[in-house]
Order: sequence, then C-alpha cells, then structure tokens
Amino acid sequence: MDEKIFDELQKIYDNQRLGDLVQEICEYYATKESYEDNSYEDEIEPPEIVESAYILFCLQSREQILDEFSIVRKKYPSIYEKISSLCDTILINMDYRALEEKNAEAIAGYLKDTSVTDILDHVETFSRSSESLSEALDKFYKYIHSKKP
Repeated sequence: MDEKIFDELQKIYDNQRLGDLVQEICEYYATKESYEDNSYEDEIEPPEIVESAYILFCLQSREQILDEFSIVRKKYPSIYEKISSLCDTILINMDYRALEEKNAEAIAGYLKDTSVTDILDHVETFSRSSESLSEALDKFYKYIHSKKP
C-alpha cells in the first residue's frame, strides 16, 4: 500500500469528526487494490455486496455522511481519490429511493429467498436500533450470513 495512503488512513482513524462507517469505507476502498488474486474474498463479502451495503447505510444518514466525506476530500486527498466514485454516487442521486432499490436488488440477488423489501426493511430496522451506522452494518452482515445459500 502506498505510504501516503497509509499515513492518511492513520489520520482518518484519529479524526473525531469522522464516524466509524466513513472510516471503514475509507479503509475498504484504500486497501481493496492491495489484495492480490482476490484473496480478500476469504475475509469480506464480495465487492458488489459490500459496496451496495455501504450505499444503503450511507443513505440512512445521507447529509451527515456527505459532510464527513467532505472532510475526507479536504484533509485526505489520496484517500478521497479512492472513495470519490462512491461519494459521487451518493451526492448525485437525489432520488435516493431508486438508488436504494438498485443496491438492495444487488444484495437480494446474492441471497436465497430474500426480497428487495426484506433488505430495505432490515437496513432501516438495524439503522434505527443501533448506536451507530457501523454497528447497524455489522448486524446487517450477520443477517446476510444467515440468508446465504
């Protein structure tokens, strides 16, 4: 991993203005390319699941997340370069319901006997019942694992 990115990641984790979810997203995108031969697949969900889940949970608190991404853009440009596509997707799609549907479909297609409505209901429930979006995402992954074929 590039030394500048490593340094910026360290600073991101020390920045109290950035929530756990944004920190996790930054780490995921910054380190994603450093895995060789798709070795990450043993450690995390497939990229289409992870990236769709990130979007769904970012949309739960869109304005706050966009504010945090703005901090990343200003203070950590090397990391922002890695997450800019995700940031643009969340920023540009003002009709967030269509974006939710698209990403919920991606996850539902990966799971057995799970509808888009099931995915969106669980995202909302976990978001409301958790202390942070990162905690809600962890609950969501447990749900996904219980539904895997």
